[in-house]
Amino acid sequence: MKRPKIIVTYFLFLLYGIGWPAHAEQADLKHFTSGSYQQLLKEYADKPFVLMIWSINCTSCLKKMPLMNELRKSMPDINMIMLATDDASAADQVKSILTGNELNQVDNWIFADANSQKLRYEIDPKWYGEVPRTYFLDKDHQRLGISGSVPRETLETILKKILN
Repeated sequence: MKRPKIIVTYFLFLLYGIGWPAHAEQADLKHFTSGSYQQLLKEYADKPFVLMIWSINCTSCLKKMPLMNELRKSMPDINMIMLATDDASAADQVKSILTGNELNQVDNWIFADANSQKLRYEIDPKWYGEVPRTYFLDKDHQRLGISGSVPRETLETILKKILN
């Protein structure tokens, strides 16, 4: 009966990016602190972008990772930012998940302030921390925020709209 346990463990490793090949380039994580959201707005001035907010403890976030990678590849003009709401102590696990889902080349951030409520408020005073949370910002930074899992067709439609 050891074989099913080994198979389950293997699939968990694949799902969460644990044990990914050593040659895969690890994701670079920036620390998201007070003022980081304003920094993002300046860095992406006059550019559309999508801000995907997720957590290692969010099952639907993890299920969405392969789709985000597919969209990144099929729509290379979109600027994608991944922001993990986990504590900075989870950085290794966050990096493994991003690398395992080939999202190590996008702009990756992790909460790095003890006051996560303040960070959430700086992003959006009407956001109370539910994940996944996705913000779509056009080149003028008019934004649309959606909580929960967004279907592929909706993601594609919104992304095409903000790119025009």
